[in-house]
Amino acid sequence: MLKDRRSQKSEIRVKKAELGKRNTELRWQAILLLAIIVALVAVPPSLVERLPSVCLNRHIFGFCPACGSLRALVRLFHGDVAGAVRFNLNVIATAPLLVLLLLGSLRRAVAGQR
Repeated sequence: MLKDRRSQKSEIRVKKAELGKRNTELRWQAILLLAIIVALVAVPPSLVERLPSVCLNRHIFGFCPACGSLRALVRLFHGDVAGAVRFNLNVIATAPLLVLLLLGSLRRAVAGQR
């Protein structure tokens, strides 16, 4: 009987440690996603548009479906929907997905604290 209680307490400690580690990971995910969104809002579009293209797909194959995504996201988070779509049409799906990922991470991180 005493061994059962000790093993139960040990299992509880292990589960609490695992939950604590998971909560820490969720918090870091939420912080990272929030930092990305803040950076997209804080960086002026003119600065991003001056950056050179470093896309290997575009340089090798001449085409990349993701090219212009960063410029498009920056434009969109500054409220320029038409400019965002001109850079990359994928921004219509990418931006809401990024915000949903952030909200989901925040929800899981807050729920894990309780």
